[in-house]
Amino acid sequence: MSEQAFLEQLEDWGYCSLPKPHLESPGYTGLFVVIRKIPTMRHFDPETIRLRLRDDQDQARWVMLNFESSCSKVRQVCPGYIILRDRIKKPVHHFAFGGSLETVSVEDERFFLLRSPAPILEVTHPVDDISDQLAIEVEAMLARFRAGWGINDQGFDCRLAHIDPMQFYQACLQTLLTHYQQHRTLRALRREFYQALSKEKEWLVRSGQGCAAHLTLEELFAPGPNPTTPPGKMPEVSRVAPVAGEALSTSQPRLDGFSGLVGV
Repeated sequence: MSEQAFLEQLEDWGYCSLPKPHLESPGYTGLFVVIRKIPTMRHFDPETIRLRLRDDQDQARWVMLNFESSCSKVRQVCPGYIILRDRIKKPVHHFAFGGSLETVSVEDERFFLLRSPAPILEVTHPVDDISDQLAIEVEAMLARFRAGWGINDQGFDCRLAHIDPMQFYQACLQTLLTHYQQHRTLRALRREFYQALSKEKEWLVRSGQGCAAHLTLEELFAPGPNPTTPPGKMPEVSRVAPVAGEALSTSQPRLDGFSGLVGV
């Protein structure tokens, strides 16, 4: 996408996906959203962004960001749906395996940039694409693993806040591929989905991002100490206020930090 096309889509839609990591990827490298004080009244004017962020208690928390939300820090995005809503509450859905969120305030606009090493999926309704199916499958697996923690929601949310996006993504791919390989009828019924997952895994290996010894989902979400973090040490991640709409900073950074996004 050219820079001009990127800016035009951002102006008309209020959001724009960054380029895919490769042509057949199920998702994108980032999501750029602008919330304006005064709606353009053109097509889609985002007013809120609902997503999971890591809070100051090292928990994955659902938060609602709006025009009043601004912060100069990079914040950690946790796995889950990203839901944009406009002035008439129309939703637009994406799904992230984790990542980072940067916010820049410029006059009457708030710019939110979500980036991730794992694909950010665009989800449509009704479900008719590989990315839609993948998001639904992963969300179902997350629900299953949450149930495995019983009443310890705090423990699960802490684990979710420390999951590495690419490690989680690869574990999801491997779990789904193994499941389909074990069920021939299901594999035949959803052949296109299975083939897309197989090609994605092959691309990860060819590009040097695949790891034969990566942890399984069962290991990543097993109740107890985090298997990806050495005892007594937690990853250094920026904090985020868990209150929806809370102004996180009064600073007004320039938009320079978002330069070079188009044509990646």
